Amino acid sequence: MRRTFAWLTGCVLVFASVNGVDAGWPEFKHQSHIDYARNNCWPQPFRGADANSVVAPFEVMRSNGWRDNNTLGTALFSQQQGLSEAGKLKIEWILTQAPQSHRVVYVKTGRSSEETARRIESVQIAISQMIPSGPLPPIVVTETEPSTSPGSYQTILHRAIVKTTPTPRLGTLVGVNAPSPQTVAPQAQNNSSGGK
Repeated sequence: MRRTFAWLTGCVLVFASVNGVDAGWPEFKHQSHIDYARNNCWPQPFRGADANSVVAPFEVMRSNGWRDNNTLGTALFSQQQGLSEAGKLKIEWILTQAPQSHRVVYVKTGRSSEETARRIESVQIAISQMIPSGPLPPIVVTETEPSTSPGSYQTILHRAIVKTTPTPRLGTLVGVNAPSPQTVAPQAQNNSSGGK
């Protein structure tokens, strides 16, 4: 009887202690299911981030290209009159031809802050003459000189290309233009051989 009582008491204590031990089991089971689901759909959640990391440098290059294209460099300004005629034409192109999202005018800084202020003022006047009412495009000061080359260099380069370009000529290949016997209709063969 004592053994039965001791055995019964031991079983009750074991079962009572099991309720306190399984407190972490539901969380472990839930986390295991989450880990299983993540492992089975592995590449999908990361494809968007991978694609963005590949495209991001191209976006930077594109914005740098538009900045370079829309920059009014030192050559488009003169000390006396401010913006030159070529600068006004470039502003007109930016305002009319560039995509809406890239209608930003960049102005290269001058040698002093006063010169930079004069450049910005002449650009603002030119823009306000072209767009008398409505929102004006932003004007951004930049330190980067646009990549250009002198017209004389471009003329020499163009003339050299034209001078070294060979004259176009067609080769003489025998039998290429003559139709093969398989492509000629039978009646046409009879007519060409003096048939009836």
